[in-house]
Amino acid sequence: MAHRRRGVGVGKKKAANKSGPNTSSAAQALAKDLNEGDLEFVKRSLSSLETELTKFAEMHSDSIKTDPAFRSKFLKMCALLNIDPISSKQTLLGSALGIGDYYYEVAVKAAEVCMATRTKNGGVCSVEEVKRLLRKKGSSMTKVSTDDILLSISKLGVLGGGFRIVTLEKKPYVVSVPTVLSSDHTDVLTVAQSDETGVKGCFSISDIVNVKGWTEERAERAVETLVREGMAWVDEGGAGVKSKPQFWVWSVFFQQNDEDEDEGE
Repeated sequence: MAHRRRGVGVGKKKAANKSGPNTSSAAQALAKDLNEGDLEFVKRSLSSLETELTKFAEMHSDSIKTDPAFRSKFLKMCALLNIDPISSKQTLLGSALGIGDYYYEVAVKAAEVCMATRTKNGGVCSVEEVKRLLRKKGSSMTKVSTDDILLSISKLGVLGGGFRIVTLEKKPYVVSVPTVLSSDHTDVLTVAQSDETGVKGCFSISDIVNVKGWTEERAERAVETLVREGMAWVDEGGAGVKSKPQFWVWSVFFQQNDEDEDEGE
């Protein structure tokens, strides 16, 4: 009597199927153990780094507090390690440094400067101008740096009130109005900062159209918001039906004048 031969490998396939789930579970368990081990290693490494950074901060505490350039380099090193020595005074590093209070003071006084000059500049003030005015406020601010102000304003921003940094033609400005600026608004302010308008801080709708390639309607919408919020002023220009209004962003204009005076000294 002839017998049918079983297909080669059928038994093996069944055996493999039986062992498959167990093998998969074992692999998953191993991966979990490895992930947990890696996580613990990272945690220990970060803790060790913060400990070493704390020792460094204690050793160079005076330089960090009094030397803006040294302080800036130290804070950049902290940023690379994703460690914030300012936000929490409860950390070992924050306690060792004691610079949190300094940055809170810079933030408060920078906010005061921005509020006091808002009627003059519409709530858009160059960081250089903020620094110049802060240095007039007393001994604790005489060595305040641009980086100090940028960092302080970034911390102040979480409290609301519209405080934030915008960059116009590679120069930082503090915006201290709650209005949300779109990219179009920022682009218009950048046009005001550019050399293509003839006078920095002054521009027309035609300037925006020429520089950005926009339609007049788009340019007018963006400028309308800036004028309404006091960030730009309208200069109707000379008499006559054909005269076109010019717009001024005074913070940009004053910043350029200050730079020209510095170069002349």
